[in-house]
Amino acid sequence: MNHPLDFEIQENSAILRLNRPEVHNSVNEEMMAALEQRLDEIEADAGLRTIILTGAGSQTFCAGGDIRYFSTLRSREACLEMSRRMQAILQRLKYGKRVAIAAVNGQALGGGCEILTACHIRIAAAPAQFSFRQAPNGIITGWGGGKRLLRLVGKTRALRLFLAGERIDAAEALRIGLIDQVVDAWELLPAALNLAKLINRNPRPAVEAFLELAALSETGDWETLREFETQRFADLWMGEDFRAFVERYLDEK
Repeated sequence: MNHPLDFEIQENSAILRLNRPEVHNSVNEEMMAALEQRLDEIEADAGLRTIILTGAGSQTFCAGGDIRYFSTLRSREACLEMSRRMQAILQRLKYGKRVAIAAVNGQALGGGCEILTACHIRIAAAPAQFSFRQAPNGIITGWGGGKRLLRLVGKTRALRLFLAGERIDAAEALRIGLIDQVVDAWELLPAALNLAKLINRNPRPAVEAFLELAALSETGDWETLREFETQRFADLWMGEDFRAFVERYLDEK
């Protein structure tokens, strides 16, 4: 039996590959446990700067929750426990100190769409398709994707995706802002790794400060955001990385 989550390191990037292609890379308890374990390892490794999340195979990124697993959750308490556990995993992606890049290799359905909204940047293969299948199945988003999608694409577009349950292609997902880039299927992982390299070569404090600013923008008012940005700007101005940049610049003149 395959491990539910493949883990690979390339330079300063951790690649997490959802690896249950026989059930469209759907999430069960074993996959949640594997995600928790790997995130522990990534967060403990200062050398890892970015996380690339993708799916095994070419057909599916993730089809959401494994219905066989879901069928075992027969109480409200069990449902709440699963929901909160997966939310906590995705919160670690969205609000952690590593840049999370989704490399959407195939269809993203239901909770699979929720997962990709927790990533900071989302690249899709041209054949990829997207559908929030919760309403047709009689539920709503349970992994925090409702709030994230409303912020990501706006209320009207989010409600259409939620309420109609329609499937959209990568070009439409790009147009509405659900994803950020579309590439040929063979280019997907190289494109994600190339972006990660561009990010990883920048000083860590600056990257982390932008991630903090993005997180604060969801809850802070304008004055709070302005003050945070000003303070961190001054902190980094006095930091070693900017001082070294100034010295290099002056030496070249």
